[in-house]
Amino acid sequence: MSECCLCSNLVAGRQRHRWDEPLFFSANFLALPSLGSIVEGWILVVPKKHFLSIGAMPADLANEMMDFRARVAEYLTPKYGALCAFEHGPSSLKRQVGCGVDHAHLHLVPIGFDLISAARPYLPRDIQWSDADLYKCRSAFAQGRDYLYVEQLFGHARIAVHDEFGSQIFRKAIASQLGVPDRYSWRDYPQHENITRTIESLRAVAAS
Repeated sequence: MSECCLCSNLVAGRQRHRWDEPLFFSANFLALPSLGSIVEGWILVVPKKHFLSIGAMPADLANEMMDFRARVAEYLTPKYGALCAFEHGPSSLKRQVGCGVDHAHLHLVPIGFDLISAARPYLPRDIQWSDADLYKCRSAFAQGRDYLYVEQLFGHARIAVHDEFGSQIFRKAIASQLGVPDRYSWRDYPQHENITRTIESLRAVAAS
């Protein structure tokens, strides 16, 4: 889709920024260093084809994504420690929860604190979390509901569904926990140094 920033940046043969160069890939997915990496080792798992969110993907791709995510984690975990996976899942274009990137992307981030607890100040007061899997994301999308998806430990997922999520909720939570609450925005703070360190580190691991 021409209006999708990720789709346009990933066009084959086009000159890319270094954060749009895949570090790992499968048949249908890419692993990219995240623009705005508040910590080193922040990776996005992205489908090659355009889907608005993970909830919009067909089930067979969701299964491949989970396998690919596990493979990427095998490179990340020895270097960075335990990972958290999350998605801000919009139900339609230009929703605040989508954070300005209307293309499905699952964040893999090495953090040592409870993300759901850290995000509490940035969430609607009536929010409710429930056990989940990627099929729950598909259900939320099918119902036209925005959602947040979190795996603090791989295989133990939680989901919250709401119509009034703000923007960059988990990024705000992470920045706050790390003592840089004003540096959450990927647009304003692209964090080029962390991106460079992630690329160099993971390329070295993959080559070994």
